[in-house]
This record gives sequence, structure tokens and C-alpha cells, in this order.
Amino acid sequence: MFTFVIPAHNEEATVAAIVGQARAAAGPGDRILVVDSASTDATARRAAEAGAEVLSGPKGKGAAMNAAIDVASTEWVCFLDADLVSSELNVAAELRAAAASGTAGHVVGDYEYDHPGTILSSTFTIYEPLTERFFPETGFMGANALTGYRAVRRSLLTEPLPADFGVESFLNITLALAGARVQVRHLGVIGSRFRPTGGTMAREIGTAILDLAEAHGPSRQRRAWGVGGVAGGRRRRHRTAGGRRRQVGYAGAPVRRGPSADAVHSRSPATPRAHHGRTPQPGRAHPDVPQLDPRARRLTRPR
Repeated sequence: MFTFVIPAHNEEATVAAIVGQARAAAGPGDRILVVDSASTDATARRAAEAGAEVLSGPKGKGAAMNAAIDVASTEWVCFLDADLVSSELNVAAELRAAAASGTAGHVVGDYEYDHPGTILSSTFTIYEPLTERFFPETGFMGANALTGYRAVRRSLLTEPLPADFGVESFLNITLALAGARVQVRHLGVIGSRFRPTGGTMAREIGTAILDLAEAHGPSRQRRAWGVGGVAGGRRRRHRTAGGRRRQVGYAGAPVRRGPSADAVHSRSPATPRAHHGRTPQPGRAHPDVPQLDPRARRLTRPR
């Protein structure tokens, strides 16, 4: 059984659409839960009118997700974004089907934005370089690794999530460190109502990763789980500065894929990573992304 969790802050214009998809996807015993995250508009009323159970929660995406996890008793928790405007597929149904039919404990919903010029700046410039440096175990989780659409076995949700937009980074890293099997499910093209955060989201993503890096220590002291396979990406080998060989998954701009292109990641010593644009050379900083200055805990542009 599944609990569909929809954290929502001031999403009165869109919340009914994703609730409708969850209702269409729900099976016997499933639960549809909208967490009204300190909204000041009619989000709670619109969600209830659409057929969801509404839980009053604190402000902050991760805080709202924590509130839902605390009351979820189903085998799976399926997280959905409340700002969905349109989609080719029923995203809730796709995630539910992938989780129910597979062996993964973490199903990540990858997708393409309806506007082809969309740039996932926080993903490319914050999340990817930092996780490659500190948590190579995460591997490749699709072009939208920080997607809000994902299903996770309830038994794996054992740690409190960060209260803010660092929550997706936290889930990717902690579930990978726990050895959870990951499946990437492609959800087609999605239209969303994106609202600028003034840099807050980027800071929260970076903070979540750096806090975990401090807590877990250098990656060389941990077992390199890696990822066994990546669908839709070429695989190249490079020699690192220390002479150790590793696999790098190379992916350019996302291409439209059908459900048959889903990638199931099994843990192995190899660690493919996605680099958008030029493939970085061993021992050199990637020219297009900021690098970490560990002394100052800030991102700096390579010279």
C-alpha cells in the first residue's frame, strides 16, 4: 500500500491537479495526504475539495514531509509536488507501478520540463559537483536528481529530513549510503509553476550536502557502492589523479525516453556520474561549475 504525500505551500491554483492524479492512481488501502505547509491561501480547501486528506503542517518542504512520514503506516511513501500544471503521464501512477513491480527501495521520477530552455542550475552547479566530490555512492539518478517526484519504502525513512529544500539531496545521499537499490522512472514531460527563491534553494541544497559530508567523513573511508548501470547515457573510463580507474556516465541534454528506458541501479564498485556539457579531464576542475573551498565552506569559481 502507498501513502501519496503532497507537501504544499500556497499552491491553491495547482494542488487539485496532482491530487486528481493521485486519486486515479490509488489502489485499495492507499492514502492521499496533502500537508498544508503554513499556507496563507486556499490550498487546504482546494485539496480537500479535490478529494485529499489534509494535514496541517509547518512551513518548509522537508518539515511538511516529516509531518507526513510521522503518520504514514503504509509500505511505501510516494512524494509528489503540488505545483504540477500539466504532464504527459499520470506521474503518481507511474511511480506507484514502478515501486510495486520492481525490487528497488527508492524510485526516482526523472522528467523533462515543458519549456526546452529550462536550466537546472542548482542541480548542475551545486548538487552534482558536491556529491561527486563527497558522495560518489549516489551515482546517476537522472537529469533531475533533485526531483520532487519519488517513492521510498517507509522502512528506509529512519532519519528526520532537513526542514527545507535540502530534503531531496539528503534523501539521495542517505539512501545511497544505506545501500538502497534505486530505480529511475521516466515521467515524460511535465509543466510546473516554478517560483524564484532568491538563492535560498541553492543555499539549502549546498548546506544539506556539506552537513552530511562533515557527519560522514571522506568518501575514501567508506565503501564505494557506485551504480551498476545507467540507461540513456554513454559510459567512458577515465583514470583519476591517483591512478584508480572509475567509470563515468556521460549524459548531454535530456532526451525523451519511454518507460522501457528505466534504469535500475544495483550497487557495484563502479561509480558513473553525469556531466552536462564537456567531460572533465582527470585531475582538473570542471570549467563550468563552481568548486568547493573546504576551508571556507563556500563555492568558488575555478581560475
